[in-house]
Amino acid sequence: DALPELAWLREKSYAYLKESRIAHVAGCESEAVMLAMHWGENPEKAATAGILHDITKRLKPDEQLKMCDEYGIICDELEKKTPKILHAKTGAAFAKDLFGISDSIYEAIRWHTTGKADMTLLEKITYLADYIEPNRTIPGVEELRRLAYSDIDAAMRLGLNMTLEHLNRQGSEVSPESREALAWLNRFEQ
Repeated sequence: DALPELAWLREKSYAYLKESRIAHVAGCESEAVMLAMHWGENPEKAATAGILHDITKRLKPDEQLKMCDEYGIICDELEKKTPKILHAKTGAAFAKDLFGISDSIYEAIRWHTTGKADMTLLEKITYLADYIEPNRTIPGVEELRRLAYSDIDAAMRLGLNMTLEHLNRQGSEVSPESREALAWLNRFEQ
């Protein structure tokens, strides 16, 4: 896979971010690289996914839906009701269009918010790096950080459970992909 030079990629992609999001994206990139080195994934691929994972996050709901139309992305009812979760799908498509990212990086960006059943190592790393990067201060993040470096599947289970609990408390709907991801991971639990 040809990978763009990371400094160039940072410069180009940061132009699409709100100023306030850059620290998070930089933190996600560095966390993804550390996780990749720890678990034996390609650190450049992890860095690329980290840099690009939120590239369309600043778009308003109507802009997200318009971009879905442009890229032929089909939205389910939940996504139409809560278009802020669409940045994973639009971001993956936009990053591929703009920077020619590989399929594995596309998929890592695509699944970084909901997760899915049978995730690849790069997908898990991107999901977790987004969750545990150093600027995150959510309750439970310390345990999640510890698990991310000792048992990546246990970390995924905890992260997904934290998300489901948060959404339930808010009275928000949970994506079927998140439930499927958790069910998949729980198959291996004794």
